[in-house]
Amino acid sequence: MKPVPILMKQWLGANERTRVLPGDQWYLKFAASIFPLVQQSPLFKENDYVQKDATVSLCMYFQDVIAQTGGWKTFTESYYALYNTYLPFYRLSDSYIPDEINPEDIAFVLWTLKSHFALYGPDEYTLQDPYDKDLLDLAQEVYKLMDEEFEEAPINEEPSSFLWVMGPDLLDMPSTPLPEITPETKLSKDVEHCLEYSGGKSLLYFATYKELCKFFVEVLRWEDTPSALLPDLEYKKEFVIYANAKGMLIAHNVAAYFCEGHNPMYNAERAAAEGYKLFCRPGTCPFDLIKYGMLKGILPDVQLPFTNGKEVLQKNWDFIARYYLCEYYEGE
Repeated sequence: MKPVPILMKQWLGANERTRVLPGDQWYLKFAASIFPLVQQSPLFKENDYVQKDATVSLCMYFQDVIAQTGGWKTFTESYYALYNTYLPFYRLSDSYIPDEINPEDIAFVLWTLKSHFALYGPDEYTLQDPYDKDLLDLAQEVYKLMDEEFEEAPINEEPSSFLWVMGPDLLDMPSTPLPEITPETKLSKDVEHCLEYSGGKSLLYFATYKELCKFFVEVLRWEDTPSALLPDLEYKKEFVIYANAKGMLIAHNVAAYFCEGHNPMYNAERAAAEGYKLFCRPGTCPFDLIKYGMLKGILPDVQLPFTNGKEVLQKNWDFIARYYLCEYYEGE
């Protein structure tokens, strides 16, 4: 018999419980079948800890599907409520059954293991292609093992935590409509001046801080003193102002990504190469501006940095923003 690579302590910790259930030993033995596949995959070559963590997550998925409770059930139901489908990225065919194991589910679990949001700094995130060949191959191999054992797998009555799948409250954050301006909307003076200056266009573009300051003083009628002219922006460039019903947002170093006729800084090549950072790097751009750009179709070239990255980002941008921006999603 294969040695069991996962300790009961690690399994219980992943389940966020201390009590051993009757089915736990079965899942640890099943982990002995999954572990060699994970070890051999190019996806998890870092170290033994990463391989065991991936094995535990795959077994947690299997446990939750069998029990029809726990983190996986919570995730798919919450995702469906938001997006009217059970998973991001994958086109689910008629053969997809929500209450059973599916290769697409397993592929998504693997994606979460390879895609990390920024915990320790704005650039500390990792990106994984959900259609990567190694990822899809491993998902199929794991699926075959689960399919063979599906009828034998025991039901663990105590549900797992949502946290093994996704961060806390990720899918609970409401998606609010854009702050549209109506005839009844009471606008701030700054927004009124912006819209008068732009002829009603919500976005205004300025290449340099000097141009921005000139606008502040001559159009918005701000006091012409260093302290009044947002001195923290002095060494920034490529500004976008978003005048909307909530007020006036200012973002810097992002103007090249917005495709509008009155934006002289738009650069399709830069948008394709760098624009994905809006969705992955917390604090890069206010989320209302990102949302405006996507819903108005003026971020047409942003794409993730892999072969099919444009389709993946354009179709899943809201979920990707949730996943990577965390509290900056819909945040002020």
